[in-house]
Amino acid sequence: MTDAAMELRPAPQVYEVDSRGYRPSVANLVEIWHYKEVLWAFAVRQFKIKYKQAAIGIGWSVLQPLLASLLFAVFIGRFAKIGSEGLPYFIFALAGMVAWSFFSTALAASADSLIRDQAVVRKVYFPREVLPLSAVVAALADLPAALVVFLVAAIAFGHRPSLTWLLIPVPVLLLLLLATGLGFALSALNVYYRDVRYVLPFLLQLILFASPVIYSARVVPESWRFLYLALNPVAIAIDDLRRIVLHGTWPEPGRNLVAFAVTMAALAIGYYIFKSLERGFADRL
Repeated sequence: MTDAAMELRPAPQVYEVDSRGYRPSVANLVEIWHYKEVLWAFAVRQFKIKYKQAAIGIGWSVLQPLLASLLFAVFIGRFAKIGSEGLPYFIFALAGMVAWSFFSTALAASADSLIRDQAVVRKVYFPREVLPLSAVVAALADLPAALVVFLVAAIAFGHRPSLTWLLIPVPVLLLLLLATGLGFALSALNVYYRDVRYVLPFLLQLILFASPVIYSARVVPESWRFLYLALNPVAIAIDDLRRIVLHGTWPEPGRNLVAFAVTMAALAIGYYIFKSLERGFADRL
C-alpha cells in the first residue's frame, strides 16, 4: 500500500461503553420516548401473532373470563357458598376475572419478552426496555373488549351507570404499572436464569389466591384488611373495580395512595434490576 493510500485510509475508531448507560436515568426514559414507534411496532406484532389463525381472534379475551366466571358461579358460588358481597356470584367473579386476566397475561408476556425476541436483541440496537413494555401494551389492547362485556353484564344484572364508572382507569393503571415493574425484573432475570419460566406459573397462582378474585376482600379480618389491600395492588385493583361498577361507591383514597406507592416502588426496583442486568443480555441470549 502506498504512502498516499495510507494517508487517505481512515483511522480506526474505538467506542467505549459508558457503564452509566446500564443504570436507570432520565436519559433512559427520554430514549424510550424516542423509540416509541419501535415500541408500538413490537406491540402490534405481538398482538397479531397472538391471534394469528384464531377463529374468533380477540373474542378469546372476552370468552376466557366469561367461561371462568360461569364455572366459578356454579362450583364456588352455588356449591361452596362463598360470599359475594350480596351480589350475584357470576357478576362478582367476572369483575375479578377481567382484572386478573389482564394482569396475568401482561406479566407472563412481559417476563418472556426478551427470550421470545432474543434474535432481535442480538442483532439490532434499541432500548431493551421496549420488549417488556410492548408486551404489556399488547395485553392492554385486550382489555377494552373485556371491560365492555363486563359493563354490559353489570347493566343486565340491574346496575345503572354512575359517575363512579369514570374512575375505572384507576384500577387499570394500578395493574398496568405493577405488571410493568414485575415484568422488567422477571424478563431480565429470565435471561440469566431460565428457571423463571417455571417459577412464573407458581408465582401467578400465588398472587391469584392471595387476591380477592373468587372471594371477597371482606373475608380478611378488619384489623388486617387495610394492610392486605394496601400492600397487594392486585387485591385493591379488583376491590376498586367492584366498588366502582357493582356498588357505585368511590375507592378509598388512603388504601389507594399506599397501593400506588407500593406499585411505584415495585416499578422502580424492577427497572433498576433490568438496567443492572442489561449489560449481559446479548451474551446470555
